Amino acid sequence: MEHRQVLKELRSFVEEEHEANFAKLYETWEKPLSLKLETGETQRLVSIKIEDKNHLLVTLSGNDSRFREGDMICLHSGNPKEESFIRQAVIEHENDREWLLRAEIDKSVIAEIAMEFYADIDAMDLKQFFDKSLDDVASTSNGQNIILPLLSQEMNANSIFTDNYDDAADLAEEAGLNDQQIHAVALGVASKYLACIQGPPGTGKTKVISLIAKLLVAEGQRVLLTSHTHMAINNALNKIANEEVPVAKIGHIGSVKGLDKFVSRFEYGSDWTTRPDSGYVIGATPFATCTSRLESFEFDTVIFDEASQVTVPLAVMAMRKAKRFVFVGDHKQLPPVVLSKSVLDKESYSVFSKLILWNRDVSVMLNQTYRMNKWISSWPSNQYYAGDLISTGPNAERKLKLANEPNRFSDILSPDNPFVFIKSPGLNAKTQNKKESELVVDLIITIKEAGVSLSDIGVVTPYRNHGKMIRTKLLNKLGIFKAEHLVTDTVERMQGQEREIIIISLCSTDRQFIQAVANFFFQPERLNVAITRPMVKLILIGPYLSSEFKVDVRNTDLNENIDAYRALVKSAFQGDLQGKYNG
Repeated sequence: MEHRQVLKELRSFVEEEHEANFAKLYETWEKPLSLKLETGETQRLVSIKIEDKNHLLVTLSGNDSRFREGDMICLHSGNPKEESFIRQAVIEHENDREWLLRAEIDKSVIAEIAMEFYADIDAMDLKQFFDKSLDDVASTSNGQNIILPLLSQEMNANSIFTDNYDDAADLAEEAGLNDQQIHAVALGVASKYLACIQGPPGTGKTKVISLIAKLLVAEGQRVLLTSHTHMAINNALNKIANEEVPVAKIGHIGSVKGLDKFVSRFEYGSDWTTRPDSGYVIGATPFATCTSRLESFEFDTVIFDEASQVTVPLAVMAMRKAKRFVFVGDHKQLPPVVLSKSVLDKESYSVFSKLILWNRDVSVMLNQTYRMNKWISSWPSNQYYAGDLISTGPNAERKLKLANEPNRFSDILSPDNPFVFIKSPGLNAKTQNKKESELVVDLIITIKEAGVSLSDIGVVTPYRNHGKMIRTKLLNKLGIFKAEHLVTDTVERMQGQEREIIIISLCSTDRQFIQAVANFFFQPERLNVAITRPMVKLILIGPYLSSEFKVDVRNTDLNENIDAYRALVKSAFQGDLQGKYNG
């Protein structure tokens, strides 16, 4: 494919994604307020207080909304399109009936706010950053000689400096890494242009990233560590900092969630006055490279974490700042979130999916999982990784150990049943299921009473509404200080996390609704993320689907995904609740 065609497709994707994003936003805004309050698309607020020059504390009313930490919202008097008085505020922290918002504040406007106002979802127009990046790539030697040839398959990216490879491999072996991790580190250090490292769940990809960064910095390289979220960047920066590498996070004050306190954060790269002349790591989003935060900086290597969720245009934004690239991700887990139906639909949206397919000689899959025991890893290994993913280390043979005999759910919690399926209760549940939420809470309390810490339990659900219902019931049963130790979140928020015990609560029992959302509900990458979070115990609560359950017979891929779900259920121990939650 010619460079010109690559650029044309990227510009088309950016334009269509921009239009789709704001079309979706305005469609939500224009719905009747009463309907949005009922569905949780709008949150009613009852008070507002200025905390400091960049923060507001707002008090929530009783309606249950879909919003959570990290969401961008606007505050309005009833019509978000015409009556917004705060735009692009970010929920930095949520407590019981309170939000701490980061926002640009006009005190005179805040003083006039009525007793009752509302929050709706909001969005930032990022198109200018993408346009700037594509213009740079089109006009610079780096773009024309490296980036565009890589993206058009015109470049042979399989070049490796063998001496560097051997030295890096020796150091990785000395650090105790396994064979595939050693190969990955060596590629990350010694490839001339590109290395692609596939890291299935629990295979130590962050450990690999940290050693690659350490060795590159030892060579005097300036490294940009980036990803699609601050959380992914912060997690990797923490590991790199543990290797005693000079590191800094560049971003606003709200970008530090999950960042260790000993990792310094600066608003702008130039604020890091003790930065070495060479040999350091900066962590930042690709957007920072288009602003005064990092616009004047150049790097030797860019490392992308969670690269399977990075779109091609977003990758290009960071790639234009260096001449070599290390992509670390797993295209069998969550892909990028994309709203449009552009020309890029013909292939993958993910830059990682493209590059790992085209450049096999500089690609490697980490194949030993240190997270899941062998009974839990068996099904995803065979389904998604051709049987190559193997449980190893202390967890491989480990089973759930309870301090006390559970007074309920004895078969479900038995160590002899590492993977259990329970049929979702109820008949017409869509995105909330009261009976299933009660079941999940009862399971959690029983597990806690049997001696497992709440911090060792995680709950994964497809829907924010259902997750919020579970959290509310936990708060009522346990109190806020105990309940907050347990993570209840969507699949997207749980990627990269792990717990001793994972409860997956799929919630939906309405067959017509399941058929309508089947592409989302049975998406294999989502299912893979969900079932690979636990170490020793997986409890799946979901619909039982007979062989007659079908969607469009012409959609072969979707029906194969449904068949895969059936096979997963069949592989589990079938938990029997004897109708308690179905009455």
